[in-house]
Amino acid sequence: MSRPDATPLTPAENSAGLDPIAALSVLDDTTRANIIGTIVGHPRGAPSKKELEYYNPSIAASTLTDHLIRLEEVGLIEAIERDREGLERGQPYRFFQLTDAARELFDRNNLFEPDAYRELFAEVERTDEIKAAEDVVRPNSRN
Repeated sequence: MSRPDATPLTPAENSAGLDPIAALSVLDDTTRANIIGTIVGHPRGAPSKKELEYYNPSIAASTLTDHLIRLEEVGLIEAIERDREGLERGQPYRFFQLTDAARELFDRNNLFEPDAYRELFAEVERTDEIKAAEDVVRPNSRN
C-alpha cells in the first residue's frame, strides 16, 4: 500500500483524530477495502447498509456490521441519518460516507480514486429495489 514517492504516514499527521497508520492498517482486510471501494464508487458517496449488502453479496449482514463499526472506530467512515418522515417502509434512513480526513489520506496516498471506482460501479446491474434505495436523499452527503 505504501509508495516510495508518497507522503510519509506518521501519527503526527493526525487530521480530525485520524491516525493514518491505524486507518490504513484496517484496510489490510480485503472485505473492509471492498466496503471502502463501494462507498467511494457509490453514485451518492453514501450507501445504505442495504446497498452495501447488495454490492458485497459475499459478506454476511452481521459481518458487514462488524466491519462498518471497525471502519468507523478508526475514523475512515461516518454514519449519517436522515429523518424517517416521508420514507416508505423499507427505505433506508442511515448511510455511510468517508470522513473528510479519510478522503484527504486517500488523496495524499493515491488510494481509492473516485473516478475509477465510479466507472466500475456504473457497470453493475441494479435491481429496482436497489435503484429505489439509491434514490433516497442522503443528509449532509458530500456528493
